[in-house]
Amino acid sequence: MNATSSDRMLSVMDLFTPEKPEWTVDEACAVLGQSESTVYRYFRSLSAAGLIFSVRAGRYLLGPGIVHFDRQLRTSDPLIRATEPGILEIAAQYDEAGMLFISRIHRDYLMTMHEHRLGSSPFPEGSYDRGKLAPAFLGAPALAIHSFAEVRIVRSIFRSTGGSAEDWLEMKRQMRAVRAQGYAFGVGDPDEGIVHVSVPLKRADLGVAGSLNIALLGRDDDEPVIERAANLLMAASAAVGEAFTSSAD
Repeated sequence: MNATSSDRMLSVMDLFTPEKPEWTVDEACAVLGQSESTVYRYFRSLSAAGLIFSVRAGRYLLGPGIVHFDRQLRTSDPLIRATEPGILEIAAQYDEAGMLFISRIHRDYLMTMHEHRLGSSPFPEGSYDRGKLAPAFLGAPALAIHSFAEVRIVRSIFRSTGGSAEDWLEMKRQMRAVRAQGYAFGVGDPDEGIVHVSVPLKRADLGVAGSLNIALLGRDDDEPVIERAANLLMAASAAVGEAFTSSAD
């Protein structure tokens, strides 16, 4: 499929990363393989929309317009709105440090869309902090989504990420186990010392919309921690299924 001019312009946004947050038109030309006039036009259009801005002459960062759209996402996303009451109920059950969060598949990645910090103590930065791109098949948050999604869709994503046939067989085994127990969990995977417990967020007409997850500090005996978290998450997920569907009717 040939990329449209709009596609090429939006590809500029993918250049901005934590590792390289600042770009010039010349640097973008070299990466995108486009002419200077074309890339300059892209930068000018994105600047007008507030998606990028010139921090100093000729050098650009992501712009304040993104914050505006981010606020709209937080307040209008039906999945976040439907899940937030359950998140607050679960949060009231925990005094310890931790994080409740909602994840979705974004392109070929897993990304946290919403997070709620638990307790008053700082919680370590991890793989699933809001806005981070994690591998699509990394840990319990991803497994909770894939285990309840259509197998053909999951297989397509798996192939696009370069997974082997042998790895796919192991993934299917894990998915069957998660479907049988209703939730996924990981201890120290991928973040050392952290326990993750995850359940799917399902909507009848759209299948699996994402996963609801909790991250807690590990301890000597994680089994009761996992069981308690799983029961709370599954109860919240059941309520979300009804609320999410009703909000879209």
